[in-house]
Amino acid sequence: MKTKVSHYSKRSESDKKLSVETEGKSGFQFNNTHYILAGFLVFVVLFSFSYLNYLKKPASQEGDFKYFEIKHGLSTYTVGKQLKKEGLVRSPIAFYIFAKTSGKTVQAGYYKVSPKMNLSEIINKFVKGEVDAFSVTVPEGYRVLQIAKLLQQDVEVDANAFIGSATGTEGTLFPDTYVLPHNLEPAKIVRMMKENFEKRTEHLELDEEDLILASIVEREAINDQERSKIAAVYKNRLDKNMLLQADPTIRYAMDSQEYLARGNVEFDFWKPISKEDYRDIKSPFNTYIQRGLPPASICNPGIKSIEAALNPEKDFGYLFFFHDKDQNIQFSNTYEEHLQKIQELGVSG
Repeated sequence: MKTKVSHYSKRSESDKKLSVETEGKSGFQFNNTHYILAGFLVFVVLFSFSYLNYLKKPASQEGDFKYFEIKHGLSTYTVGKQLKKEGLVRSPIAFYIFAKTSGKTVQAGYYKVSPKMNLSEIINKFVKGEVDAFSVTVPEGYRVLQIAKLLQQDVEVDANAFIGSATGTEGTLFPDTYVLPHNLEPAKIVRMMKENFEKRTEHLELDEEDLILASIVEREAINDQERSKIAAVYKNRLDKNMLLQADPTIRYAMDSQEYLARGNVEFDFWKPISKEDYRDIKSPFNTYIQRGLPPASICNPGIKSIEAALNPEKDFGYLFFFHDKDQNIQFSNTYEEHLQKIQELGVSG
């Protein structure tokens, strides 16, 4: 059988060798898919970069400064979420990314921040710990002298300057947590606390005598359940023209005298009193020798004591009370019954 050849291409040996070597190699060659993918990746990178830069811009061109608190132990992302909630940043994720890439940790404290600040300005302020304010909590039942001591210790406010600014305000400096800017004038702190008192009591028909009684209740009560009952006892004694015989009023007078003698607040307040103090303290605040309410409040009461003074326990005719050694309150109708309970149950230290 003969084989038929339809086509024959005559090439030199060198051409054949070159052709074989070329055909034997497999190489990567760009096609349209590769170009599209590369272009897409470039677009994603550029878009991401552009979007992150957008998120670094101020959250708004309007808005006043506000105090923002970073609490101890909060994660960076949680801080970012709180900033977003307050309208101070555009994105908590962007805050987290740029805060982390700074290589530093945000510091706890109160910061004055505006939505007109960009993300870099806010983060720099946080990581440098450029705190703008302090938080201070004034407990219920603190008198002006105590508040002055607290402010001097916690936020370096001059105690005597505060006391001078707070003359005549006992009872109206509302106990609460306050955020105080650095170097705030004592008079402005007093005004801030008084305005808080007015706001918190504006719905109440509160007069000066009610406030004085509330201040005594605040210093006497151990728990909330006692407040209205203690108020009722003092109301009953006032109605009968009895001496109030409220121990805190004597201590208030004694601490006032100690401050005047020392010229500073570096001493302990509300220490126990003795029988000699009942007799020897000459003051209109000594309710063991002066009838009626003292001439002014003896502390700054909280809202629950104020409400108790306005709404004393109904149908509660007791005239005496004390706290026993277990700090349970005991009420009596007569002085003899009162003394007997003291002998049986002991008195709280």
